[in-house]
Amino acid sequence: MGFIIGLKAFTAAVIGGIGNVPGTMLGAIVLGMLESFGTHWVGGQWRDVFAFGFLILFLTVRPTGLLGERVTERV
Repeated sequence: MGFIIGLKAFTAAVIGGIGNVPGTMLGAIVLGMLESFGTHWVGGQWRDVFAFGFLILFLTVRPTGLLGERVTERV
């Protein structure tokens, strides 16, 4: 129970930027809008495909998230 909800919350956190609360909220809004428009155009059975497909495409373009910062590691 609640596995898909937890997975969507994790997806929103990754889209917004891990460790960034305003970014997570922005990621949740973007994910919700994407799912709403996608189900309106194609159908409800494709809702999860839109969410996780967008996550994969988004991570290839911007792996730190919407509001995530690039961290440099000193050696």
